[in-house]
Amino acid sequence: MDNKKHRQYRLHCLLKSRRYPVTIAELCKILEASDKTIYRDIQEFRDLYRAPICSNEQGYYYDPASAGSFELPGTWFSDAELQALLAAQQLLSQIQPGLLDEQITPLKQFIINMLSQHGHPPDDALQRIRILGIGQRVSNPQNFIKIAGAVLDQKQLKIEYTSRSNQKTSQRTLSPQRLTHYRDNWYLDAWCHNRNALRTFSLDNIHKTTVLPKEAEKADPQLLEEHLESAFGIFSGKADKTAQLKFNQHRARYIEKEQWHPKQQGEWQGDKYLLTIPYHNPTELIMDILKYGADVEVIAPPSLKQTIKEEIARMAEKYEK
Repeated sequence: MDNKKHRQYRLHCLLKSRRYPVTIAELCKILEASDKTIYRDIQEFRDLYRAPICSNEQGYYYDPASAGSFELPGTWFSDAELQALLAAQQLLSQIQPGLLDEQITPLKQFIINMLSQHGHPPDDALQRIRILGIGQRVSNPQNFIKIAGAVLDQKQLKIEYTSRSNQKTSQRTLSPQRLTHYRDNWYLDAWCHNRNALRTFSLDNIHKTTVLPKEAEKADPQLLEEHLESAFGIFSGKADKTAQLKFNQHRARYIEKEQWHPKQQGEWQGDKYLLTIPYHNPTELIMDILKYGADVEVIAPPSLKQTIKEEIARMAEKYEK
């Protein structure tokens, strides 16, 4: 995009986003152009694009009645927006590898062509934005398509599912509620008609999927939130315990900025940071605690502290032999 188009696009975005008139002086400062240039741009907007530009003693603005529907003709993107689109495209390709290749390849080529027009070599642009998935488990693309369709269409599903804990395979009839992408893997939150309860299923453990014609039963939104969102981690269950974790100064500066749970609380205690988290099933929380080693101490509850002590002891035994 040449300097003129880039400036005019910024002018359009500015007028479209502002609730109040913008003075010529302010436009000159933001767009880094002379007042004569800004006046020419405004006149061009009116003459060529029929832009709904109005003015008063306070400055220039888009007519509120027309601003919502007015867009510049053609395709206009700033460098930052194209880079964001490229990052989004790469994220889509990583979220479920192979699933949307056919659909997003044209989008990728369009973005690359636009970046080239902006003076960014395609190979260089692709190498400068990376999104890495850690611990990603591969799901069957066809299963994903059926499940996603059932979630959106609110149809029941019949699946063959293998439990990770006991490796037993069972047939389940589900009313899907939503798909969740969590820590680089997909999970299905659903009402299980076999268990008559809300359950969360890892998509990589679903082997066969059949979409049924019967309408899915909708779970109560409050029940869904309490069962699937109130506690820490992906494991379902209403939060009934609270963990208190104290991090040393080395880790505290990072932990202070992290969100472990929407209802977490944190406070500095001297040079240490106390993080408080609601939880139900401790499995995932234990794994996260252990990865910080001696940089974290479990303060409460006693049951969680004891579990961590026992796990550390079992780990130590392996290195004492």
